[in-house]
Amino acid sequence: MKAFSRLAAAAVVSFAFFTGSVSAAGLFDNAGSGPRIFIGEVQSYGDYELKREAFDTFADKLYQSMRTKNFQVISRADMTNEAGRHDMGTSDEDAQLSLIHMDAIIHGHLFEHGEAAAKLVRYADAAMGRKYFYDDARIENWRKQSGVPYHLSPSVAQQAEQIAQDYGAQYLLFVNLKEVDVRLKHTMFASRTDRETRGKKVTAIVDYYLLNTSNGKVFEGHCENKKTAQLMNYAIVKNGKGMNVDEMLNQVMEAQVEDIVADLNKNGMKAVQ
Repeated sequence: MKAFSRLAAAAVVSFAFFTGSVSAAGLFDNAGSGPRIFIGEVQSYGDYELKREAFDTFADKLYQSMRTKNFQVISRADMTNEAGRHDMGTSDEDAQLSLIHMDAIIHGHLFEHGEAAAKLVRYADAAMGRKYFYDDARIENWRKQSGVPYHLSPSVAQQAEQIAQDYGAQYLLFVNLKEVDVRLKHTMFASRTDRETRGKKVTAIVDYYLLNTSNGKVFEGHCENKKTAQLMNYAIVKNGKGMNVDEMLNQVMEAQVEDIVADLNKNGMKAVQ
Protein backbone atom coordinates (compact mmCIF):
# COMPACT_ATOMS: atom_id res chain seq x y z
CA MET A 1 0.00 0.00 0.00
CA LYS A 2 2.86 2.36 0.85
CA ALA A 3 4.52 1.73 -2.51
CA PHE A 4 1.21 2.36 -4.30
CA SER A 5 0.75 5.59 -2.37
CA ARG A 6 4.19 6.85 -3.33
CA LEU A 7 3.57 5.93 -6.97
CA ALA A 8 0.29 7.82 -6.91
CA ALA A 9 1.96 10.86 -5.41
CA ALA A 10 4.65 10.68 -8.06
CA ALA A 11 1.97 10.67 -10.75
CA VAL A 12 0.84 14.03 -9.44
CA VAL A 13 4.37 15.42 -9.29
CA SER A 14 5.16 14.24 -12.81
CA PHE A 15 2.92 16.89 -14.40
CA ALA A 16 2.86 19.45 -11.66
CA PHE A 17 5.69 21.72 -12.75
CA PHE A 18 5.12 22.24 -16.46
CA THR A 19 3.40 25.56 -15.91
CA GLY A 20 6.37 27.15 -14.16
CA SER A 21 9.88 28.06 -15.24
CA VAL A 22 11.83 24.87 -15.87
CA SER A 23 15.09 26.23 -17.20
CA ALA A 24 17.36 25.48 -14.24
CA ALA A 25 18.56 29.02 -15.01
CA GLY A 26 21.18 27.96 -17.53
CA LEU A 27 24.77 28.29 -16.35
CA PHE A 28 24.25 30.04 -13.04
CA ASP A 29 26.61 32.89 -12.22
CA ASN A 30 26.00 36.13 -10.36
CA ALA A 31 28.26 38.82 -9.00
CA GLY A 32 27.10 39.09 -5.39
CA SER A 33 29.63 40.07 -2.73
CA GLY A 34 28.91 37.13 -0.40
CA PRO A 35 30.45 33.63 -0.33
CA ARG A 36 31.00 32.03 -3.74
CA ILE A 37 29.08 28.73 -3.82
CA PHE A 38 28.98 26.15 -6.60
CA ILE A 39 25.69 24.21 -6.59
CA GLY A 40 26.85 20.74 -7.48
CA GLU A 41 23.61 18.79 -7.68
CA VAL A 42 19.89 19.06 -6.91
CA GLN A 43 18.63 15.50 -6.91
CA SER A 44 16.86 12.78 -4.95
CA TYR A 45 18.51 9.74 -3.45
CA GLY A 46 15.35 8.71 -1.65
CA ASP A 47 12.35 9.19 -3.94
CA TYR A 48 13.25 7.84 -7.37
CA GLU A 49 9.78 8.59 -8.71
CA LEU A 50 10.15 12.38 -8.72
CA LYS A 51 10.42 13.71 -12.26
CA ARG A 52 13.06 16.00 -13.70
CA GLU A 53 10.69 18.98 -13.77
CA ALA A 54 10.58 18.92 -9.97
CA PHE A 55 14.34 19.27 -9.69
CA ASP A 56 14.55 22.00 -12.34
CA THR A 57 11.86 24.03 -10.61
CA PHE A 58 13.57 23.64 -7.25
CA ALA A 59 16.94 24.61 -8.76
CA ASP A 60 15.49 27.79 -10.28
CA LYS A 61 13.94 28.83 -6.98
CA LEU A 62 17.08 28.01 -4.99
CA TYR A 63 19.25 30.09 -7.30
CA GLN A 64 16.93 33.10 -7.11
CA SER A 65 16.59 32.91 -3.33
CA MET A 66 20.34 32.66 -2.80
CA ARG A 67 20.91 35.66 -5.07
CA THR A 68 18.56 37.77 -2.95
CA LYS A 69 20.74 36.91 0.07
CA ASN A 70 23.82 38.15 -1.82
CA PHE A 71 25.48 34.76 -2.30
CA GLN A 72 27.63 34.40 -5.40
CA VAL A 73 25.95 31.38 -6.99
CA ILE A 74 27.42 29.37 -9.83
CA SER A 75 26.57 26.01 -11.39
CA ARG A 76 26.19 24.13 -14.63
CA ALA A 77 23.02 24.07 -16.69
CA ASP A 78 22.56 20.34 -16.04
CA MET A 79 23.04 20.47 -12.29
CA THR A 80 19.93 18.34 -11.73
CA ASN A 81 21.96 15.53 -13.33
CA GLU A 82 19.04 13.29 -14.31
CA ALA A 83 21.34 11.08 -16.35
CA GLY A 84 23.72 10.56 -13.44
CA ARG A 85 20.85 9.65 -11.20
CA HIS A 86 19.84 6.82 -13.49
CA ASP A 87 23.38 5.70 -14.32
CA MET A 88 23.05 6.56 -18.01
CA GLY A 89 25.84 8.03 -20.12
CA THR A 90 27.26 10.47 -17.60
CA SER A 91 30.29 12.67 -18.08
CA ASP A 92 33.22 12.36 -15.69
CA GLU A 93 32.10 15.49 -13.86
CA ASP A 94 28.51 14.22 -13.61
CA ALA A 95 29.79 11.05 -11.98
CA GLN A 96 32.08 12.98 -9.63
CA LEU A 97 29.29 15.30 -8.46
CA SER A 98 26.98 12.35 -7.84
CA LEU A 99 29.76 10.62 -5.89
CA ILE A 100 30.43 13.69 -3.74
CA HIS A 101 26.72 14.12 -3.02
CA MET A 102 26.34 10.46 -2.02
CA ASP A 103 29.47 10.55 0.13
CA ALA A 104 28.12 13.57 2.01
CA ILE A 105 24.81 11.77 2.57
CA ILE A 106 26.23 8.50 3.90
CA HIS A 107 28.56 10.26 6.36
CA GLY A 108 25.78 12.55 7.59
CA HIS A 109 23.56 12.33 10.64
CA LEU A 110 20.33 11.51 8.80
CA PHE A 111 21.27 8.70 6.43
CA GLU A 112 18.73 5.86 6.48
CA HIS A 113 20.23 2.76 4.86
CA GLY A 114 16.88 1.03 4.52
CA GLU A 115 15.11 3.98 2.89
CA ALA A 116 17.76 5.12 0.41
CA ALA A 117 17.65 4.68 -3.36
CA ALA A 118 19.40 1.59 -4.71
CA LYS A 119 22.29 3.59 -6.17
CA LEU A 120 23.01 5.19 -2.79
CA VAL A 121 22.75 1.89 -0.92
CA ARG A 122 25.26 0.28 -3.29
CA TYR A 123 27.65 3.18 -2.77
CA ALA A 124 27.23 3.14 1.01
CA ASP A 125 27.95 -0.59 1.23
CA ALA A 126 31.02 -0.26 -0.98
CA ALA A 127 32.41 2.81 0.78
CA MET A 128 31.66 2.00 4.42
CA GLY A 129 30.85 -1.70 4.55
CA ARG A 130 27.35 -3.00 5.21
CA LYS A 131 28.05 -3.75 8.90
CA TYR A 132 28.84 -0.09 9.51
CA PHE A 133 25.18 0.84 9.21
CA TYR A 134 23.96 -1.83 11.60
CA ASP A 135 25.84 -0.59 14.67
CA ASP A 136 22.69 0.81 16.28
CA ALA A 137 24.38 2.39 19.31
CA ARG A 138 26.94 4.24 17.20
CA ILE A 139 24.32 5.45 14.74
CA GLU A 140 21.99 6.65 17.48
CA ASN A 141 24.82 8.59 19.17
CA TRP A 142 25.82 10.18 15.85
CA ARG A 143 22.25 11.28 15.12
CA LYS A 144 22.07 13.02 18.48
CA GLN A 145 24.94 15.24 17.31
CA SER A 146 22.91 16.75 14.48
CA GLY A 147 24.49 19.99 13.33
CA VAL A 148 28.07 18.86 14.02
CA PRO A 149 30.18 19.18 10.85
CA TYR A 150 32.04 16.16 9.48
CA HIS A 151 34.35 15.21 6.60
CA LEU A 152 34.03 13.34 3.32
CA SER A 153 36.11 10.30 2.42
CA PRO A 154 39.64 11.61 1.68
CA SER A 155 39.66 10.69 -2.03
CA VAL A 156 36.19 12.21 -2.52
CA ALA A 157 37.24 15.39 -0.70
CA GLN A 158 40.10 15.77 -3.19
CA GLN A 159 37.69 15.52 -6.11
CA ALA A 160 35.41 18.10 -4.51
CA GLU A 161 38.30 20.51 -3.99
CA GLN A 162 39.36 20.18 -7.63
CA ILE A 163 35.84 20.86 -8.92
CA ALA A 164 35.53 23.90 -6.66
CA GLN A 165 38.83 25.24 -7.99
CA ASP A 166 37.70 24.65 -11.57
CA TYR A 167 34.69 26.91 -10.96
CA GLY A 168 36.47 29.46 -8.78
CA ALA A 169 34.43 28.56 -5.69
CA GLN A 170 35.28 27.75 -2.08
CA TYR A 171 32.00 26.06 -1.21
CA LEU A 172 29.96 23.27 -2.80
CA LEU A 173 26.25 22.84 -2.15
CA PHE A 174 24.18 19.70 -2.73
CA VAL A 175 20.43 19.26 -2.20
CA ASN A 176 18.70 15.92 -1.69
CA LEU A 177 14.94 16.07 -2.23
CA LYS A 178 14.02 13.11 -0.06
CA GLU A 179 10.28 13.29 -0.45
CA VAL A 180 7.72 15.65 -1.95
CA ASP A 181 4.17 14.28 -1.79
CA VAL A 182 0.76 15.77 -2.42
CA ARG A 183 -2.34 13.68 -1.77
CA LEU A 184 -6.02 14.40 -1.87
CA LYS A 185 -8.48 13.28 0.76
CA HIS A 186 -10.24 10.08 -0.34
CA THR A 187 -8.21 9.87 -3.54
CA MET A 188 -4.53 9.70 -4.45
CA PHE A 189 -4.83 11.13 -7.96
CA ALA A 190 -5.67 14.68 -9.01
CA SER A 191 -6.35 16.23 -12.37
CA ARG A 192 -4.91 19.54 -13.52
CA THR A 193 -8.40 21.01 -13.41
CA ASP A 194 -8.90 20.25 -9.72
CA ARG A 195 -9.36 23.53 -7.83
CA GLU A 196 -10.18 22.29 -4.34
CA THR A 197 -7.68 23.13 -1.60
CA ARG A 198 -9.62 21.38 1.17
CA GLY A 199 -8.48 17.82 1.88
CA LYS A 200 -5.00 18.04 0.38
CA LYS A 201 -2.11 16.60 2.38
CA VAL A 202 1.43 17.80 1.81
CA THR A 203 4.81 16.39 2.84
CA ALA A 204 8.13 18.00 1.96
CA ILE A 205 11.45 16.65 3.28
CA VAL A 206 14.75 18.06 2.03
CA ASP A 207 18.37 17.69 3.16
CA TYR A 208 21.23 19.89 2.01
CA TYR A 209 24.99 19.53 2.29
CA LEU A 210 27.42 22.48 2.38
CA LEU A 211 31.11 21.71 1.88
CA ASN A 212 33.94 24.14 2.60
CA THR A 213 36.70 22.82 0.35
CA SER A 214 39.40 24.85 2.10
CA ASN A 215 39.11 22.83 5.32
CA GLY A 216 37.03 19.83 4.21
CA LYS A 217 34.15 20.45 6.63
CA VAL A 218 30.61 19.39 5.66
CA PHE A 219 27.40 20.68 7.23
CA GLU A 220 24.18 18.71 6.85
CA GLY A 221 21.01 20.79 6.97
CA HIS A 222 17.47 19.41 7.21
CA CYS A 223 14.18 21.07 6.28
CA GLU A 224 10.99 19.15 6.87
CA ASN A 225 7.39 20.27 6.59
CA LYS A 226 4.67 17.78 7.40
CA LYS A 227 2.25 20.28 8.87
CA THR A 228 -0.39 20.62 6.21
CA ALA A 229 -1.79 23.86 7.63
CA GLN A 230 1.63 25.53 7.60
CA LEU A 231 2.28 24.78 3.95
CA MET A 232 -1.30 25.42 2.91
CA ASN A 233 -1.37 28.83 4.55
CA TYR A 234 1.89 29.75 2.85
CA ALA A 235 0.49 28.75 -0.55
CA ILE A 236 -2.95 30.29 -0.02
CA VAL A 237 -1.40 33.69 0.76
CA LYS A 238 0.33 33.54 -2.64
CA ASN A 239 -2.44 32.07 -4.80
CA GLY A 240 -5.72 32.16 -2.92
CA LYS A 241 -7.96 29.28 -1.87
CA GLY A 242 -8.67 28.20 -5.44
CA MET A 243 -5.11 27.23 -6.33
CA ASN A 244 -4.66 24.03 -8.33
CA VAL A 245 -2.20 21.24 -7.66
CA ASP A 246 0.44 22.77 -9.96
CA GLU A 247 0.39 26.07 -8.09
CA MET A 248 0.44 24.39 -4.71
CA LEU A 249 3.49 22.25 -5.52
CA ASN A 250 5.38 25.29 -6.76
CA GLN A 251 4.63 27.06 -3.49
CA VAL A 252 5.76 24.02 -1.50
CA MET A 253 9.07 24.16 -3.35
CA GLU A 254 9.39 27.87 -2.66
CA ALA A 255 8.73 27.36 1.05
CA GLN A 256 11.44 24.70 1.24
CA VAL A 257 13.94 26.85 -0.64
CA GLU A 258 13.40 29.75 1.74
CA ASP A 259 13.94 27.40 4.70
CA ILE A 260 17.21 26.15 3.21
CA VAL A 261 18.60 29.61 2.46
CA ALA A 262 17.63 30.88 5.92
CA ASP A 263 19.32 27.88 7.56
CA LEU A 264 22.34 28.30 5.32
CA ASN A 265 22.72 31.88 6.53
CA LYS A 266 22.05 31.11 10.17
CA ASN A 267 23.81 27.79 10.68
CA GLY A 268 25.46 26.29 7.61
CA MET A 269 28.07 28.92 6.79
CA LYS A 270 29.12 29.29 10.44
CA ALA A 271 29.43 25.53 10.96
CA VAL A 272 31.95 24.97 8.17
CA GLN A 273 34.29 27.84 9.02
